[in-house]
Amino acid sequence: MKHMKLSTLAILGLVLICSLGISGCLSGNNQTGVADEVGMVPFTSEKQMQAYFSGNFSGDSYYGRDSFVRTGMVMEEGSVAGTGAVNNTGIISVSNNTTPASPSPISMDLKSNDMYYDTDAGSVDRVSGTNVQVQGVDEADIVKTDGNTIYYTPQVWYPTNMTLINNTYGSYYQYETFQTTFTIDALPPETADIISSIGAGGDLYLVNDTLIVIKNEALSAYNISDPSQPVLVWNEELDGYYRDSRMIDGKLYMVVQKYDLNGDGPIVYMDAKIDYNRCYYPVGPSIIHPSTDTTYFVSAVDIGNGHFGDTVALIGSYDSLLYASGNNLYLTNYFYPDTTAIELQFIQEHGSEYYPQETMNQINRVMGTDYLSESVKYNAVMEAVYSYIKTLTSEEQENYYNSYQKAYSAYLMDAIKDKETTTISKINLETFDVTTGTVPGRINDQFSIDEYDGYLRVATTVGSGWLTRDEQTNGVYVLDSNMKTVGQVTGLAQGERVYSARYVGDRLYLVTYKQIDPFFVVDLSDPQNPSVLGELKLPGYSTYLHPISENLVVGLGYADDWKMKLTLFDVTNVNSPVELDSYTFSNYSHSSALHDHHAFMWDADRNLLVLPTYEHAYVMEIKDGNISMVKDDVHKNATVIRSVYINNYLYTFSDKEIHILNQDTWELVKKISIPQPNYPENMYRPHPVSYY
Repeated sequence: MKHMKLSTLAILGLVLICSLGISGCLSGNNQTGVADEVGMVPFTSEKQMQAYFSGNFSGDSYYGRDSFVRTGMVMEEGSVAGTGAVNNTGIISVSNNTTPASPSPISMDLKSNDMYYDTDAGSVDRVSGTNVQVQGVDEADIVKTDGNTIYYTPQVWYPTNMTLINNTYGSYYQYETFQTTFTIDALPPETADIISSIGAGGDLYLVNDTLIVIKNEALSAYNISDPSQPVLVWNEELDGYYRDSRMIDGKLYMVVQKYDLNGDGPIVYMDAKIDYNRCYYPVGPSIIHPSTDTTYFVSAVDIGNGHFGDTVALIGSYDSLLYASGNNLYLTNYFYPDTTAIELQFIQEHGSEYYPQETMNQINRVMGTDYLSESVKYNAVMEAVYSYIKTLTSEEQENYYNSYQKAYSAYLMDAIKDKETTTISKINLETFDVTTGTVPGRINDQFSIDEYDGYLRVATTVGSGWLTRDEQTNGVYVLDSNMKTVGQVTGLAQGERVYSARYVGDRLYLVTYKQIDPFFVVDLSDPQNPSVLGELKLPGYSTYLHPISENLVVGLGYADDWKMKLTLFDVTNVNSPVELDSYTFSNYSHSSALHDHHAFMWDADRNLLVLPTYEHAYVMEIKDGNISMVKDDVHKNATVIRSVYINNYLYTFSDKEIHILNQDTWELVKKISIPQPNYPENMYRPHPVSYY
C-alpha cells in the first residue's frame, strides 16, 4: 500500500512538472533572484552575455538550444526569358548586372486589398494587393502583382544536382531541391503567359522595379524593369533562418532566428558585431519560466544594396508572435508557470498543516540554501516528505493524499492563472530602442495585437494549459507608449479561449470558443476604461475575422459539425450584434485562409470573397445581407493557394495551373500551366538531401 501511494506521489510530481504541456517540459531561463518583475532587459556586459549563452549565467539559468539542425544550400540565382520552362536538372541560368530603380511608396485600402502603385499602370484600373493586417504595412507573400505583371512562387520544389547512386539496395538518385518564382505577363488576359522565371522562390515583396525574394536562408533582390529578363542585383545569405518581415514605405524589416548561439565570444550577425546592450534576455521570478529556445534578430535592410543596418537581438521562442504598426515592431515571449516552484512555495506556506515540525525544519533548511537549483531542492524536499509518509498507516496516507491533493490543486490553479504572463517588446523602427511591457496569459496570434493612437491593445487567454482549460478566461489590455497597462477588461467567457480577434479603430471584435462561439464587441474608445458593448452566441467558431464595411464583419471558421463555415456579422447595433447570414460548405472542411490571412481575398468593388479550398477556388458573393456561391473554379489534381484580381478578371493559383476568369461572365478565359519537376522515369527517388 505504501509503495503504491509513493508511486502515485512520484507520478503526480512528474505530471505537475509538465502540467503546461510540451513547453512546460522544456528548459528555460529560471531567473532566480534576478528580478521580481517579468520583462526583457539588455545585458550589462559582454561577460554576462557570454555566460548566458554558454549556460553559466548566474541565477540557475539555462539557454535552451534546439537539437534540430537544418542543412541546406543557396542555389545560384538568375533568370531565363521565354516560356519559363525548367530544364531537366532544374537549373535556371544566371544574369546579374544592372541595378534596381529606387522604390516608391505604396498605399493600400485594407477593406478591399486594393493596392495603387506610383507607376504608370497603363490599362490597369484596379488590382488587388496582399491581404495585410495593418494598412500601409506590407507583408511578404508568394504572389505579388503591380497589375501588369504577376510574380508567383508555387509550392513546388524542383530537383537539381542529381547524382545516381548504385549499391546493394538498387539504384536511386540523391538530389537537392529549390523553388522558383515565375513571372506572368498578366494583360491582356487572353494572351497572358509565363515570360520568365527566377531560380529562387519563397516570400516576395514588390516595390516598383525591385522584386525581393526571401527564402529560408537567403534574401535576394532582382531588377524587374524588364519582367521578361529579371536581373539579380544582390544576394545575402542569412545568418540564421527567416522568420518574418514587413515592408514599410519602401523599407524592409527582417526577423531572423538562430538556435546555435554560444558563449565563446561576441555575437556576430551578418558580419557585424551586436553589442551586448543591444541583446535582450527575459527575466522574472523563479516561479515562472520564459520560453528561450531561439534568438531573434530584428534588422532594417536597405533593399537597394542588401545591407543589414540597425539590429537588435531578443531571446525568445519558436512560438513568439510578430506584429508591426507603421512605427513599431512588437515581438512576444511567453512565460509559463513553473509547477516545481509552485509546489515548493505551497509546501513552504502550508506544509505545517500536513507535516510535523521536524519534517518542516528539514524542508526549510533545504529551501534556505542559495546554491541549490530548484530541481535539486524539489528532489530533496520530496525525499523529506517521503520519509514522513512512510511513518503513516495506510488510512493516514489515504487521508493525507486526499487532503493534500485537493488543497494543492486549488493552489496550483490560482498560481497558474496569476503568474502566466507574456512579454511584449516594442522596437521603435526609427531608433531601434526597445521597451517591454507585460500582459497576463497567452496571445493567440498577431491579430490579437494592435496599435492605435499611441496605445497598444492586446487580447489574451489566461489558463491556456490543459490543467486549467476548464477555468481559463480572457481579457483585453491597453498599454500606453511606455508599455504600461492603463486599462483592461477581464473575465470574458470563462472556460473558453480566444480563437480570433480584429481591431477596427476604437473597436475590437473578439471570438472565443469551447462549445459555442461568443462574438464580442469591445469598446476601446477610452483606453483607461475598455468595456464590452455587446455579445452574440452562435454554434461553432471563427478563426479569422475580416471587416468588409463599417458595420459588417465576415468570420471564417467551423460550424459545430466541423464543416467550414462563413458567418456575416452585423454590428450596426453594437449592443446587440446579429448574424445576418451564414454559409456552411458541405464537402470540404479546410482552407488555408483559416490560418493564413494571405489566402483570404476580398474584392470590395464586387462584394466577392475568394477562398482556396483543396482543388477549388470558391467565389462567394456577400451582398444585401446574404452569402452565396457564384463560382466554383476547379483546379484538377492541384491545391489552390492564392487569388488576385486585375480589372474585371480573377486569377486563381495552384501548384499546377493559373486560371483567369472573367468576373462578368465567370467564363474561363485562359489557363496557364506551371512547369512541373522532371525526374528520371522508373527510378526510385528517396527524399531530397536538403531543402532551403
